[in-house]
Amino acid sequence: MKRFFRSLWFIYGVTAFFVLVIICFPFYTLGFIVFKKKAVRPLIWCSHRIIAKLTLIVMGVRGKVHGKQHIDKQQTYIYVSNHQSSLDMLLNAITAPFLFKFLSKKEVLKIPLLGYIVSHFAIFVDRGNIASRTESFKNMRAALEEGFSVYFAPEGTRNRTDEVLTKFYDGAFRLAIETNTPLLVQTLVEPGVLNNPRYKLDLCPGTVHCHFDPPIDTQNMTIEDLPALKEQVRKMMLKHLVTG
Repeated sequence: MKRFFRSLWFIYGVTAFFVLVIICFPFYTLGFIVFKKKAVRPLIWCSHRIIAKLTLIVMGVRGKVHGKQHIDKQQTYIYVSNHQSSLDMLLNAITAPFLFKFLSKKEVLKIPLLGYIVSHFAIFVDRGNIASRTESFKNMRAALEEGFSVYFAPEGTRNRTDEVLTKFYDGAFRLAIETNTPLLVQTLVEPGVLNNPRYKLDLCPGTVHCHFDPPIDTQNMTIEDLPALKEQVRKMMLKHLVTG
């Protein structure tokens, strides 16, 4: 019975999200057509501060933020977080006090309406294609130069294993080192309790604790420091995930 109600709540939550997308879609489309690149920043703001926030409110999901005092709102960051649930991107959007673009798989483009909107906000990559990875790195550098932070889930995809964290990819850490951009680490504590990644239809109301640690300065790092940087970030996340 509990599984049934969680499935119903998921359907309700996804429906509410797409209703919001449908309502806002004409405004996004008009903005992209008329104002082109000038529309990107205000529409990302709208997505983070209105769409994501309203979606989580109707789902009954709250993100409780810890450590926001560590963040300089005027600074651009390489922003990384663990990834366990479908709620994570919404939580990233409402808890970060800055605007960001994010790394995404091209499959998102196939989602009706949403794919069109996300195509203007995301940086797409095919990890199995060297040319695609090179192009995405170029686009991420451009986003930083435009004043956007860049978000990565260093695990690459949702963690559906029994491990607290899965293997980290190098991309976020390489970009932080090569561009001398501070690395900001966020840890989401047990979002999978509200949206279990092992079930297709699963959601319940509740609170996810979102911890920000002080940014890591990468100014004096070289690519040889990449493994140590990955391990430092892993330990920072585990500190919150293991102790809660």
